[in-house]
Order: sequence, then structure tokens, then C-alpha cells
Amino acid sequence: MVAETASRPFVNVRAFSGEGELAFVSRGSLWVLDGQWGTLRRLPVPRGMTAASPVFSHDGRWLAYLASHPTANGPTTTRLWLANGDGTGARQVRGIDDPQLVGWSPVADVLAVTVGKQSRLELIGPRGSARTLVALSARQARTGSIESAAWSPNGSQIAVSTVGFGGPTSGTIVRAYPIAGGTPTTWFQIRNDRTLSGARCPACSGGQVIADLIGWWPRWGIAFWVFSGGMIHNNDDTPVALLAHPGAAPRVLAQTLSSRATDAIAAGANGALALVASTGGREIGIGKTVERCDAAAFSCTPLPDATVWVGPNGQRCVIPTRPAQHCLGFTIAPAGRPGSGVSLDPAWSPDASALAYVRAPVALTGGWPSPAWYADHAIYVWNARTATTRRIGAVDGAAVPSWSRDGRDLLYVSDDGLWLAPVPRGRPVEIEHPLFPEQEWKTVQTTGTISYYGQIAWTAQFSWWP
Repeated sequence: MVAETASRPFVNVRAFSGEGELAFVSRGSLWVLDGQWGTLRRLPVPRGMTAASPVFSHDGRWLAYLASHPTANGPTTTRLWLANGDGTGARQVRGIDDPQLVGWSPVADVLAVTVGKQSRLELIGPRGSARTLVALSARQARTGSIESAAWSPNGSQIAVSTVGFGGPTSGTIVRAYPIAGGTPTTWFQIRNDRTLSGARCPACSGGQVIADLIGWWPRWGIAFWVFSGGMIHNNDDTPVALLAHPGAAPRVLAQTLSSRATDAIAAGANGALALVASTGGREIGIGKTVERCDAAAFSCTPLPDATVWVGPNGQRCVIPTRPAQHCLGFTIAPAGRPGSGVSLDPAWSPDASALAYVRAPVALTGGWPSPAWYADHAIYVWNARTATTRRIGAVDGAAVPSWSRDGRDLLYVSDDGLWLAPVPRGRPVEIEHPLFPEQEWKTVQTTGTISYYGQIAWTAQFSWWP
């Protein structure tokens, strides 16, 4: 074990033996824990910068991460860094300024990023070589940008959504660009003066539709969040639309949160899909239900008891004269009844035979939930073969579970640290803490420094290659 100090996190090296590679940001510094050799390495960043968003390549051989100067209004001057999967050989990729990560190819050692104020999409090799796949013209860059991008399931193409605000005849276009080069295929386009038919969007209206790409999945096609009225983001419930093939009319599947801070959508093997359906606005602890989705029926169904909370509830209403069941101004069902809880953070097992997710009681405060709400979280696993659900041990305060390659262990966040729990039985063991600086985590409910209405970006703090 590595003891925690002012400059070093606590790490249980032995407990992670045989579990692959784990990259995590602790107090702004990036560390890599190698489960094969039992090594812990701190990766470099320039003086005055902090690390963020580590992500492993599909084969675990390479690691990409960002380094930036933090300010009160967000990061400035972001740089891209690459390293070997074990944390050695870290180096900055020159000529890539203020990148936004699209992600590694699902089948090759190629990283996609957008740069130049999102006017270009670059393909980066593991040694730092760069090749431009998409570049907006000077005129396009003045009035628009690349909104988002997503890899195809086989890694042969990248879907790119561009948006232009040069007048009513400009608009949003989604094209698929072959990695090997060649003519892109147009999947979807809409002018700024048109409204997307059938897209239910309570928080926005009118034309100027923006397609914010979520992913590209087998059996489903290309998915995107629908923003309209020229909004570059929607903090509340946002329609999820899918394009089955080029030229197909987009169909709205459900509504989720779209801030990307939390895991609202989980795609698994063979087209398995689950999402957190949202009917409660931006508050993470109200009106959130994990649902599994069927591509053939094009519909989603809540998991059994997904809104049932069974267990302690340490929350207290912020209005002393109001009972807990009526704290929010509407009736909350008592524990053990539908409507007493919320479900979050779905994650498919490697073969999509099981779906892990988190249950919690309904949060009794609007905005940032109380510390007691974060503590009352539990992991459940739904078995797709038997359609049964069970709680995983006495896992409390859990968030964002992810599976080991053999489907026997779950890595998850609890109390600002990473834990590993055997799924069938056994006691969870802490692997690392902290992720965020302790003072930020302790004051998150009062200052909102790392959360937005309870949405904490845990997955931006670590990456696991199991």
C-alpha cells in the first residue's frame, strides 16, 4: 500500500493485481497503476497545469490525457499528451492546441480529436503523428463549427456533426467520413429555419436544430441529442434521436440528461442499450429511471423496481416544518414503494448478460443534494437471462460502476475514491483515494465546484483498461 501524503494519493497496489491498467486523476495529478507489474507512476504535465480526461486505447497499449491551466471560469490553454499504457514515455503532442477528445478507435491505435476552435478533426497516431480528416473552410469556421463526432462500431468511419449559423439556409449536417479517405456520406441535414418533426423538447423550441452526437451502435445507428432554438446545450431533459441509416428520418427514443457529466446512456455488446430516462429536469436525484431498450420494438422499458429504494435514508428536509414525504412540494412514496427512489449509472457486462446500475432514494433538496444522499447509494445487477435483480453486497455510496473483462468484478466510485468489489460475493476493497481534492469533495454540496445539480463528472477522473 502507498500511504496518502500531501503530494501522493493512497493506493492499494496489491489489491489491484491482475486487474489491468488504471489511470486516475488525484488532486489534479495523473497516476497510472499497473496491475501486472505492481507499479504506480505519476505522469508529467507542465508547471501550473492540471491533468484531466485520461483514456486508454482499445488494446490498453496507449493512454491519452489532457493538461490545462485551471481558472475560475474553466480551463484555458489545453494540451494533448500521450503515454504508454503503463504510464511510461509520456510526451506532449505538438501542434494540437486546445483539443477536445472524441476518443480512440474501437479497433485500432488511432485517437480522434477536434482542434482549432473545433474547425478541424485530427487523427492522432500513438507516436504523435497527425492527419486531418475533416477541415471546415474559412467561411464555415467563421459562422459555425464541428459540434461533435463519434466512431463507427467497426472503426472504419467517424460520424461528424457540423453546425452553421450563417442564416436560414445554413444548418446542421451529420456526415460519415471514411478513415481511409474518400467521399463522406450524408446521414442527416436540416436547415436553421426548420423544426425537427416529432422531437419532444420541453426546454427548447423553434428551428436552429443542433445534433449533438452520442454514439454509433450496432442495430441502432447514429444517436444524437436534439438541441433547438440555437441552444448549444440543454440542461434539462433532452430528446435522444436515432438515425437508422443515411437519409433516414430521426426517431426520438427517450429523454435523458445531456451534460455528459453523468453516464446517461450505456451501449453494450450486440446492440445492447440502456439509458437513464429523465422526467425530473436537471436534478440528478429526481425523476431518473434506468431503462433497457429494444432495437426491434424501438422502445425502452424500466428495469424492475428501478424507482424503489430499500434501505436507510439519512436525508432531512431543508424545510423543518415540512415532513420528508412532502419536502419537494409533491408526495414522495415511502421506502419500498415505486417512486421512493431513482436509478442511475447503467453499465453492461462484457457479454451484455448483466446490467449494473445504482439506486438511491429521491433527493430531498433541489440543486445540490445533501451529503447523506450521496452516501445512500447502492449497486444492483439485473440479469438479462433470468430477468432477476440483486443488490451487490453492502456497497454504499456507490457511483459509476464498470466491469472487469471476465465479468466477475466491479470497479466503482465511493466517497471520492475507487473501490473494487467481487460481484458474486466478497468484501469490497478500496483501490485509491482521493480523486477530487478532499476540500472540493467535502464542500461540493454548498459550493458546487465539481457538480451541477448533483451531476458529478466522476468518469472524467479515471479510465480503466481491465
